Amino acid sequence: MVLLAVRKILLASILAAAFIGSYIRMSQTTPLPQTGYAPAILEGTDSLPSLEDFAKTVRNGQRNTIVGIYVPGVLALPVGQQPKDNAGYVTRKSDQVTQFGLAGRYGTVGILAHNDLAGAEFSAIQVNQLAVVIYGDGHEDYYQVSEFQKYQALSPTSTFSDFINLDGSDERLSASKLFTRVYGPGKRLVFQTCIEANGDSSWGRLFIIAKPAAKPLEASIQQPAFWFDFAHLGLAYR
Repeated sequence: MVLLAVRKILLASILAAAFIGSYIRMSQTTPLPQTGYAPAILEGTDSLPSLEDFAKTVRNGQRNTIVGIYVPGVLALPVGQQPKDNAGYVTRKSDQVTQFGLAGRYGTVGILAHNDLAGAEFSAIQVNQLAVVIYGDGHEDYYQVSEFQKYQALSPTSTFSDFINLDGSDERLSASKLFTRVYGPGKRLVFQTCIEANGDSSWGRLFIIAKPAAKPLEASIQQPAFWFDFAHLGLAYR
């Protein structure tokens, strides 16, 4: 009996060690999708539809599926999902963005786009601006943009690159640490695309972070964004 008990304890210890090892390896290798490609000339966009009209075009009846993202005066884009087990996937459709599935596990809505496609529109988003996430059954979540974070990728085309913080601190972070900082807190919306610099379309990463907000009056939802913050144009996004 004693020998049997010892064997059970030993087996449990081995299984626990294997589980912990897998968790540690996963946490140390969390990827960040690469969203830069060779620059492309983009056609000008027509006037945006109203939030109500746009929502009608993307609804599919699925309550828990994000199907659209709307920023008044800036963008109205359908949201597609990543294939299972492909956390680095980002659509090459010019009129669509991709939801970052791994971020969703932490309660964060991650919106990914290449900077030569829909991601080029992210540079027109402003601090304090409203963003609306639309679900398949038509219900909506509202967010207000609170900050921009920019990082240089030391291995630009790698999803596991280390990064340098461009806030002036020269802080160096692994992909896992940057993921935890940007997506880990949860209860937020994050737009992610690449920063082009020095002739490299994947030179850096731009994260636009928005926090939950109350639904405003309808008039303010439809109001176009006529002003621009030129401080954000220090780096090219296309």
